[in-house]
Order: sequence, then structure tokens, then C-alpha cells
Amino acid sequence: MTPTVRGDNIQFILRSRFPLLTLASLLLAIVPMFAAEWRAGSSKVRITPDGPLWMAGYAARKQPSQGVAQDLFAKALVLEDETGHMAVLVTMDVLGFPAEFIERIAERISKSTGLNRDQVLFNASHTHAGPVIGNTLRIAYEMTDAQWKDVVEFTRSLEDKVVTLVQNAMQELQPVQVHYGETEASFAINRRVQTREGSVIGGANRSGPVDHRVPFLAVDSEAGRLIAVIFGYSCHCTTLRGDNYWFHGDYAGVAQAWLEERYSGAVALFVTGTAGDANPYPRGNVRLVEEHGAELAKAVDRALTGPLKPVTGRLMTAFDTVPLEFQPLPTKSEWKTRLEESDPYRRKHAEFFLDLLEEKGSIPVEYPYPIQLWGFGEDLLLVGLAGEVVVDYGIRLRREFPERKLWVAGYSNDVFAYIPSARILEEGGYEAEGSMIYYGQPGPFDPSVEEIIVDKVHEMSERLALAAGGDYEQ
Repeated sequence: MTPTVRGDNIQFILRSRFPLLTLASLLLAIVPMFAAEWRAGSSKVRITPDGPLWMAGYAARKQPSQGVAQDLFAKALVLEDETGHMAVLVTMDVLGFPAEFIERIAERISKSTGLNRDQVLFNASHTHAGPVIGNTLRIAYEMTDAQWKDVVEFTRSLEDKVVTLVQNAMQELQPVQVHYGETEASFAINRRVQTREGSVIGGANRSGPVDHRVPFLAVDSEAGRLIAVIFGYSCHCTTLRGDNYWFHGDYAGVAQAWLEERYSGAVALFVTGTAGDANPYPRGNVRLVEEHGAELAKAVDRALTGPLKPVTGRLMTAFDTVPLEFQPLPTKSEWKTRLEESDPYRRKHAEFFLDLLEEKGSIPVEYPYPIQLWGFGEDLLLVGLAGEVVVDYGIRLRREFPERKLWVAGYSNDVFAYIPSARILEEGGYEAEGSMIYYGQPGPFDPSVEEIIVDKVHEMSERLALAAGGDYEQ
């Protein structure tokens, strides 16, 4: 079913354009003249587990957490235009979250605030030193029933915290100005290395595609004080490896803490980009975490002091889903054959789908993939893609939208699998195939996945553009 403007799945928030900049505001670009077209409110809440809990991201771990090296947070930023329409960004220092967890939160937020689904965007930092949330990567973890119960209880408590977090942010609304900028950080490196035999292994590929851009939004109060900054980077939060058992936000947590200390009272929100095939380099210890986090934060800090572009024009938001097909699935007999394999994760994977066949009679052949767009006039388009999106998507989408600043975020609204490009599916390797075992998906995606996602982004963007220039339902 195609969603309609102001329908159940898509809503457009329209607002008027900024007044023309005066000569004085151009000359004083570092401290711009104030024009109260926006209101914004921010809030944060500590979400670090209070006791031992299984940590997400590495199948090699064999026990729960042992302590806290850095607290984890959920944060919210509410933006409201001059007509009263709102959009909310929620970020969390977690590896990821399943769709059902996010949809429960979104429904509760809607009931308590009136915000529609397209008005709230969720993004995970993808730290591998955070707690397991829901059933994400369930096959990867060797937990007891009691340990799974602890995860379920923590997940429920996190839902409550996030709903309250958004409500608190809405109570903090004040007149603001919003500016957009970009800078760079250098520590991300492509991690897919092709061997002479043609297979793909993990490593450091200095010639592979990578995105070093750091997009950001700065939100300033009426007095010119920074109250919030959103910044992104396309790199896995895997500086700390699987032998770490202490909760930590990794480089993203360090960068957020650095900026919040630098700008007292401000809330710094990290948005993970197309990081599926990028790792920090080098990696392996807390010293490197601090170095990468400081590099990222200082890059944003330097850019904040320079001339920035005011966010102008109409704000529009959209949310929709598109089905992604899997490649042909194994037969029942092929699933049974996998029960005899030596790899314990492939055995667990086969057991899971044999149980599903017994219970449901079939296995899903496609996945409902969520996509979210926030358009800021004719200048900036934020694209929120679900899953562990590889960098090819960010590079391609920016190339196909040359007339706009494009901010492409992965790990948004649902973290259920890697999202490989057609190139990576052809090459094979972990991001194309192996990871689907741990995520509990029935098989690799069909090679059509890239075109389907890119086409859907174009379609949604075109509907936003049409709504901006024409009538729309109230």
C-alpha cells in the first residue's frame, strides 16, 4: 500500500523560510543574529545496567559484564517549527535494537505526546561495549535462561526510560537557531580485505571505500549558547575488542562526553552513519578509544567556531517500509543437514529455523525494511536507514543527490542485519553472508537489495518535494 501525505505512515511538517541574513549577521557569523523560528529541547538519561548483564557485539564473550568504564546514555533532541510541528531524534549508546522494541516505544510516545511515527527517529551508536537489547543477535550469545531473563527485564526498563526521556525533552523547549556544518575525522578504515584466492577477510583495507565526513547540527539558545549538537561518523564502535567486559561508549561515548564537558549544559548526540564495513584504526585498548573520541570531538569543536550555514526552509518528515527479498532459502532437508555441521552457530541457526518451520509452517522470504527521511528545505536531507548499512550506500546516495547536503545514517529504527551493496554481495564475506547467521536471518539478501533501497529513498524524497510545493492533507 502506498502511503499518502499525512497518512498513517507518512507526515509532512512544513514551516516558513528564515528571513534573509542581514549584513551584520554575515559579518558576525561566529555569533549569528538571533531569529526565533525554531524551538528545541534536549534531555539525557543514564542507561548503564546497574549490575552484570551480557554485553552485545562479540560472540567470543562467555560471561556477563564485570563493571563500568564509562556510563551509557540515551538522549533526545526535540525540534519544533514556528507552527508547532515537532520532530524528535533519540540516540542510545547500545549496539542496536530490534524493530519490536522501537515500535513499542514509538507507540507509547505517540499516546503520551501525540507525535506520529515519522516524527521520531531512533539511532544506535553501535558500541560493542554495551548491553544486549531484546533478541538482537540472539544466536551469537551463550546465555542461560536466567541471563536472558535479565536482558528482558533491562530492555523493559529501557523502554520506560526512553519514553520519559522524550517527554522531558519536550518540557525543555526554548527559542533556538539551528545551523548545519561538516568536518572530518581520519580514523575510520575499510575492514574488508580480499585475499589472493578471492575470499574476503577482516582487516585493514587502506584502499577500500570509506567516509571520513562528520556532518553536524548545532542548536544555539537565544543567548547564543550551544544547547545541543548532533554529529555523525561512519565507523564501527569497535575500538574495544571482545576481551573487554566493561561497559563503555567506545569512541562515540568519549566524543560525546568531551563535547558536553567543553560546552557546559549542552547535550551531544552521536548518530552512526554507513559504518557497516568500517572499523577504527588502530584499535584494541582504552588509550585508542580516548584518542579516536578526542579526534572526533575536536574536529566538531573546531567546526563549531567557524561560519555555519543556518538551517532554512520547510521541515518535512517521512517514514515508510519496503520489502527486501532474501536469496532462495534452504529446503527443510538442507536445514536438517546443517544440524550435523561443526560450527555451533550454524547448528543453532538451523535449529531456530527448523523450529520456526514446525511452528509456522514457513519461513519469511522477505524483510520489511524501514526508511525515514527528514528534509530541511532545499538544503539538507537526513536519510535514516535501518541495519548495518555499508558505506557504498552513503557514497551513492550523495552522488545521486548533488543538489542537496545529504546526511545518511545507518543503525536507525531497527538493527536486524547487515545491509550489503550489490558489490559486497558479489564479493561475499561476513557483511554479505556470515553475519546473517548471528542475526538469525534465513539467508543472504537478494542482489536487488541496493536498488530497492535507493529507489525507495528517491521515491520518498520526490514525495517530500511535491508536498513542499503543493497542497497536503491536514
